[in-house]
Amino acid sequence: MTVQAGMTQDLWNFLQILGWREVTFKGDRRRYRDISTDWANQLIDAAPERRQEVLERAIAAAVARARPNEASGSNSRPRAS
Repeated sequence: MTVQAGMTQDLWNFLQILGWREVTFKGDRRRYRDISTDWANQLIDAAPERRQEVLERAIAAAVARARPNEASGSNSRPRAS
């Protein structure tokens, strides 16, 4: 999920407790799923007692994100000549 304007510190703390983190380095090998803007907005607007439910539904609707080398369709590495 791309953090948007409107996400409170309280909501970010909730997500961090569940293990969510910023992507902080280029060589990140974790696999990600994209949560739609609509679901992100619903999560931002959800009352604290409904966050877990909304987050679970958002994750269920998420779409796998291809890694840059997977998106190109080639997993080969350049060879030294």
